[in-house]
Amino acid sequence: MTVRIGERDVAILAKCAKARWLSTGQLARLFFGGVTADAVRKSLRRLTETGHLTAWRENRMSEAFHALGPKGKAVLEARGIAAEVSRTPPKPLLHMEGINDVRVAVETSGLAVAFFFAAWEVGEFGCAYDVIPDAVFALKMPARRAFAVEFDRGTETVETVFRKVRRYDEGLTGFPLAAVLVVTETAGRLQDLGRHAKGEAVRIPVFKALLGDVRSSGFGAPVFAGLFGASGGRFSVTDIGTEGSFRRP
Repeated sequence: MTVRIGERDVAILAKCAKARWLSTGQLARLFFGGVTADAVRKSLRRLTETGHLTAWRENRMSEAFHALGPKGKAVLEARGIAAEVSRTPPKPLLHMEGINDVRVAVETSGLAVAFFFAAWEVGEFGCAYDVIPDAVFALKMPARRAFAVEFDRGTETVETVFRKVRRYDEGLTGFPLAAVLVVTETAGRLQDLGRHAKGEAVRIPVFKALLGDVRSSGFGAPVFAGLFGASGGRFSVTDIGTEGSFRRP
């Protein structure tokens, strides 16, 4: 089947190359504002049927996920964009889905995003740090401010999460962080993190948010609360990046 590849199609292929696997809903939020769900599915199905994308879903009732296909790889490489085909999703896919939900929230926030890299992209740079964030991104505020993101599904111990936080507190050489943002799925897990935080002495600002709030409101909204309780209220990522009083004495 011959299909015309437009600029939006190329953007979808490039994003799938970076994010590896994106759900129909994630692609809709990134590229199909104001378009019906049926139209989104039709557009993605067209790219899948021609081999530009690969589609996978757990069962007929679940949402489809999409990755770069062989013809999509050829389209990108013809434009000088290196890309690899993804044939099967990772297990568990839910962790990658959560990280990419954060990606979508950042990139659709309307904020001036300097960059966003997920853990698998950071690894490709040959990063020598002994801790790799689930994601890292930077905003132009106007000075560039970088943030590490930990997506916590509750499958690891709370101590494991704070072990990474302590490493961030020691500093990443040549890569100063404005704050660490912990995004998790349930209010109960947020409470567990808050209880554990009372015994921590780290100075780096750490903020927590529910994934559902991040999905629905985005990073431009006040969805974050201080993990250590030093500052009351809820904050947006721009509040966190510009406010200098969040670092503990």
